Amino acid sequence: MEARGFTADDFALSHPGGALGRKLLLRISDVMHTDDRLPVVREHDTIKDALLEVSRKGLGMTAIIDDEQQLIGIFTDGDLRRLLDNRVDIHQTSIGAVMTRQPATIRADVLAAEGLKMMEDRKINGLLVTDGTQLVGALNMHDLLKAGVM
Repeated sequence: MEARGFTADDFALSHPGGALGRKLLLRISDVMHTDDRLPVVREHDTIKDALLEVSRKGLGMTAIIDDEQQLIGIFTDGDLRRLLDNRVDIHQTSIGAVMTRQPATIRADVLAAEGLKMMEDRKINGLLVTDGTQLVGALNMHDLLKAGVM
């Protein structure tokens, strides 16, 4: 194909609905959860509040923000399983005390296929989407599967 001056990008543009087109054209912004579908709690909220948010939004995680709306952490299903080994009062302990700081993040304009590679490389199931330190979205492996990226 390339010998004729027809690249994979040209093919993707000609066939955006095909598998190659999705991999080369689909962006994180096309599959991420935003607004009311975005799981988010404040660092002073209790673990119980965070668990309710994880359950309500169905992504297996919640972002944690500070009082200035800046992303400071994440709490995932995996964090919950690790937390079960400790005797922690979910009604009293703040999510800020048990969250994972400096979570993996990605920009909204990045190709969805790159997000998949990032998750595979880090052995994680979800990513938070940021613009600088501002949280703008979230996605998980299921979102990429539904979109045909994997």
